[in-house]
Amino acid sequence: MNVKMMSAQDLSVSEIYTLNKPNPHPFTLEKARPVHFIGTGGVGMSALARILLEQGFTVSGSDAKESAYLDMLRSLGGQVYAQHESRHVPDNAIVVASSAIRSNNPEAEEAGKRGLPIYHRSDLLRELLKKYECAIGLTGTHGKTTMTGMTGLVLEAGGLDPTIIAGGKIPQLNSNAKTGKDWKYAVAELDESDGTVIQYQPKYSVIANLELDHPDHYQDGLEALKQTFRTFLGALGKDNAVIFNRDCPVTETLYQQYAHSVKPISAYPDTVPEQPDGKTYYFRNAMVNLEGGYQGDLYKGQEMLGTLWLQVPGRHNLHNAMFAAIIGHELGIPFEQIRRALENFTGMGRRFEKVGEFNGARIVDDYAHHPTEVRATLQAARDYNRHKGRVIAMFQPHRYQRLQTLWDDFLAAFEDADEVIIVDVYSAGEALMEGVTADRFVQEMDHPSAEYWPSVDTELVIARLKAILTPDDLLITMGAGDITQIGRKLVNEA
Repeated sequence: MNVKMMSAQDLSVSEIYTLNKPNPHPFTLEKARPVHFIGTGGVGMSALARILLEQGFTVSGSDAKESAYLDMLRSLGGQVYAQHESRHVPDNAIVVASSAIRSNNPEAEEAGKRGLPIYHRSDLLRELLKKYECAIGLTGTHGKTTMTGMTGLVLEAGGLDPTIIAGGKIPQLNSNAKTGKDWKYAVAELDESDGTVIQYQPKYSVIANLELDHPDHYQDGLEALKQTFRTFLGALGKDNAVIFNRDCPVTETLYQQYAHSVKPISAYPDTVPEQPDGKTYYFRNAMVNLEGGYQGDLYKGQEMLGTLWLQVPGRHNLHNAMFAAIIGHELGIPFEQIRRALENFTGMGRRFEKVGEFNGARIVDDYAHHPTEVRATLQAARDYNRHKGRVIAMFQPHRYQRLQTLWDDFLAAFEDADEVIIVDVYSAGEALMEGVTADRFVQEMDHPSAEYWPSVDTELVIARLKAILTPDDLLITMGAGDITQIGRKLVNEA
């Protein structure tokens, strides 16, 4: 990891204890010791905490504010708090921290004073996945959460009862995690954002796509991201199956470099290969269906397996479904069960999530925070709202550094929106960068109807939206920050 020179209090726990130097404490997970999560309200951390609670561990934790995830953990017996205080750390605890936690966090400081082991969340996930006979890891820049949900439900439909650890809520399970009946199958989202994907060696891996999305971590750009995945693939062996998206230039390069050292499976979500072999999957006849979702005939080699039909919109979701279907097929699940599971999939929390309506206008919320995701989400919105009113995109840029690095790509990402509203940048703790503002961004947009709303105050935004929305419009809020509150508040006031 390329760590900038900085004082110890500016470093995250992961940089100090996991990635910047070896952790002095070998990881040992034992039920005789409580596990304390710092930042347990996060979607990934709460999923791990839930799994441990369901497996009979004593779990405590804290976060900066109340959330539904904290309530969920309390309902399962977790002792969790909505503030960080040193007194929350149990005696003899194993401490697990998210990437967002800094070393001057009072609970991290207290654990350090007591000599308690502090681990990054990836350390815990690695040790959990090692326990399963068949661990399945979904990774890539885009689609990880949706692929994890889809794959988990495909295995559920096939009667395999997997443990599932996802980065978002799966509506059918009303949770971001579940514990399976035994130690055979586990499905988990593997995060590439902080480089910790190198921690895992799953039996099956999906590398769905790779683009630069986290310049704060990958300070050497795309090459640093590629090197992380070279390290990941280099640790796998010939018994580890890897599904490569060969329509993505970066993953195609990795395929050429590592196909000889792993068990490669080729996926072509966008094109039809000239000479597909028996390990090659692809679509024919991909199209928007009558419900505004996507469908396509899935082939393996020369054999048509069947038609995947989705109710969730967007060609990118057909891509996600392909990878879930490949996993299911490789595990021997009958295609009819795979098809039904994906047909019934209603989406993940904050992934084209249908929030409700306001006076006839449909309100959708999406986590899209990268130009590729914005573009794909707006194309899906256009398909979903076809023959109806306007598509109004309301976007909150996430992090100054990402906006600056991908500025031109962001400017070109909104062409499928009839109207665009850009609100102030959600800093996620970053310092303001001179010249990197939502106002300047709108000034440089080549869009016939784009405007900057200087206030992100919820009440003011709701009032302005009420004034402009008309029946049959589709309002889609996008971003990884607190913009997600807006659609829900608007629906509640309908």
